[in-house]
Amino acid sequence: MSDLGWAVPPREPLRTDEDGRPVDAVVPERIGARIVEVLKDWDWDHRPAAVVAVPSTTRPRLVGSLAAGIASIGRLEDLGALDLSPDAAPLRGGGNSAFRVADLWERFAVGAEPQARLDALDGAPILLVDDVIDTRWTMAVAARSLRRAGSGPVRRWRSRKEA
Repeated sequence: MSDLGWAVPPREPLRTDEDGRPVDAVVPERIGARIVEVLKDWDWDHRPAAVVAVPSTTRPRLVGSLAAGIASIGRLEDLGALDLSPDAAPLRGGGNSAFRVADLWERFAVGAEPQARLDALDGAPILLVDDVIDTRWTMAVAARSLRRAGSGPVRRWRSRKEA
């Protein structure tokens, strides 16, 4: 988001309306293509076998279209989104880690259909997709749900340029 050449385009899908509410739309093709370029450059220890979206209360179309697009272009299985607890509300910003984890701990579950498809993948790595990553607690708790359901190991993937 701070790159001189790419600072503006990634912000467009994350815009808000005049009342400050998130605008939910599909990922623009230009952004999706750039994300795929970045993923191609990653130095994968093990290529993911499937893609899972983190469920969003504010931008479900954005996150879902991003996950589905990556799955389609990368020829990965699209497992859809994790289930969201019925009482899940938009997450509060700020606060310390203890409060953040408390808000997230029971937020996600793996539904019956994705669970059956995960079982068939036999412990293969899964690519977890969200729109914005701030504290990383959402990804950690969502990954925990997938690991408990039988997905492959959670690893830190890094760009070749980073290595």
